[in-house]
Amino acid sequence: MSKPPIITARDVNVFYGQKQALNGITLDIPRNKVTSLIGPSGCGKTTFLRSINRMNDLVDICRVTGEIKIEGKDIYDKDVDVVELRAHVGMVFQKPNPFPKSIYDNVIYGPKIHGQIKSKADAQEIVEQSLRRAGLWDEVKDRLHESGTGLSGGQQQRLCIARAIAVSPAVILMDEPASALDPIATAVIEELIDELRKKYTIIIVTHSMQQAARVSQRTAFFHMGDLVESGATKELFTSPQDERTQNYISGRIG
Repeated sequence: MSKPPIITARDVNVFYGQKQALNGITLDIPRNKVTSLIGPSGCGKTTFLRSINRMNDLVDICRVTGEIKIEGKDIYDKDVDVVELRAHVGMVFQKPNPFPKSIYDNVIYGPKIHGQIKSKADAQEIVEQSLRRAGLWDEVKDRLHESGTGLSGGQQQRLCIARAIAVSPAVILMDEPASALDPIATAVIEELIDELRKKYTIIIVTHSMQQAARVSQRTAFFHMGDLVESGATKELFTSPQDERTQNYISGRIG
């Protein structure tokens, strides 16, 4: 029997003031898989991503209706602790954004805030494990107390991934995590994503259909605030059901 989805979105609408950015999105996100959100600029994919950890709450004029449940719990319930939610659902942004602190302090920042560290040995273990999972440990283990901002772009992005996984999230959201990186660093991040899905559920917004095809098992195509279709990545790219998907994949809209 297949596992129930980790995230279920039902009839999710997002408004910025009078403007509706998402129209009744209903989507299931399977556990331990990579789900890509694709579509032209301004189609709502990042808005949807940001509604999964309530980042849209930070925008005063933003209003969300409908239901998003993670592991069966409605994340927009009034008793939900948003800080805890964001530990459970990590986020990696488009541009690497390490804190202006040491590599060590970048990784340990979240676990400290969430009271997950009982001892110095605890801290050391979390830092090493997170950096290993992010494929960065061997490159930085001798310079943990140097600034994270001194790393290369690709290393900074892996540091941000280490920072996201240090608090043991169930889900990692990635908003175009490789768009600011060169092809070699991008390939490293893509390999890492494939490795991380054994332990985490990953949702990635990407402009690159090639990237979606390489890293994800499921793909959802957004267009003008609508979820046009979603399904297994291979099927969506080879035999899309909707003409708009076909047009986007073949480059006729974009």
